[in-house]
Amino acid sequence: MAPKHRLLGAGGFGLAFRLIENFKDSETEEDKTRQLVMKIARPGSEAELRNEITYLQALSGAEHVVRLLAYRTGDEVLEPPPQRALLLIMAHRERKLEIPERDRLQNSLRGLQGPVAVLEWLENGEIQTLMNRCYKKKKLLPNRILWHFFLCLIRACVALAYPPQAGRDAPNILEEIPEDGRDRALIEHGDLHEANVMIGSTNAFPEHNLVPVVKFIDFGRADWTEEGIPDNGWRAANIMLGLIATRRVAMRHTTYQGYKTQATEILPHGNGDKYPTLDPDLRDFLARCLASNVKDRPDLADMLRTAEDAVRANKYADVETDEAIEAVIQELIYDADMETVDVKKFQQ
Repeated sequence: MAPKHRLLGAGGFGLAFRLIENFKDSETEEDKTRQLVMKIARPGSEAELRNEITYLQALSGAEHVVRLLAYRTGDEVLEPPPQRALLLIMAHRERKLEIPERDRLQNSLRGLQGPVAVLEWLENGEIQTLMNRCYKKKKLLPNRILWHFFLCLIRACVALAYPPQAGRDAPNILEEIPEDGRDRALIEHGDLHEANVMIGSTNAFPEHNLVPVVKFIDFGRADWTEEGIPDNGWRAANIMLGLIATRRVAMRHTTYQGYKTQATEILPHGNGDKYPTLDPDLRDFLARCLASNVKDRPDLADMLRTAEDAVRANKYADVETDEAIEAVIQELIYDADMETVDVKKFQQ
């Protein structure tokens, strides 16, 4: 019997459901299951989901962007669904996804009126939820976790500037700034905030063997703009400010080290005393990333290099041991109850 699942979220553009895929491994013949997310557009918001599908196709293979696994845009000719293809029963009821072995995900969407997207499941919730937990427990995140998360956010920004150009089935790669002189893409996420960054799990990449990966989601408002690269970087830094403060803070302008910045909350002449364990290097770097004038901010290459160097240097390892980091992650991420969604308010 399939477990009961629930509505993950509902917004102005659509609904997201957690599903179970049951399939037989083509090599071992073993029965397997995995969790997935299906997004369905609300009436009148189909263009936003089609837009997300377009940009996620371009970003396929980026380790720090949610992976698009299958989709229908709604422009395809409807075909009858294959036998055993799809059983989807909405809120408060059991949901089960049974999919044929051969190209099972894409085939399973035949017969559905698009747009619809099937995405990888990121099991550990939104950054916003983590911030709320830290705030309620009055706990500040260790510097090692903060630097790892910032590196993830910056790598996601790199993906938007230099899409991997990988195929749908290509393995994920760590995003790097290419040295071949190619032109930058100008993808602006368009809705980047704490609720649109999600926490996955640890994996084989060394950067993620202790601290779980975080990824950008929700590209319905993505666009190609000249402001894309600086805007993405500024918003990633703003998310980090919230992670440090464990809440969204007012963006107040102040002068620091000769330039104006909006990182006042964590600076010595702001509320810096609230964050006595914060790495001064991270504080000063964030102040630069949140400079009021874009010309005072580090460029994307500088951001990536600084975060990579900080993660490799691991200068807090003596006081923030692996065991201590594992305990914090266990308490605040893995053992935390996932918040439920009040389905009734989306049915009014």
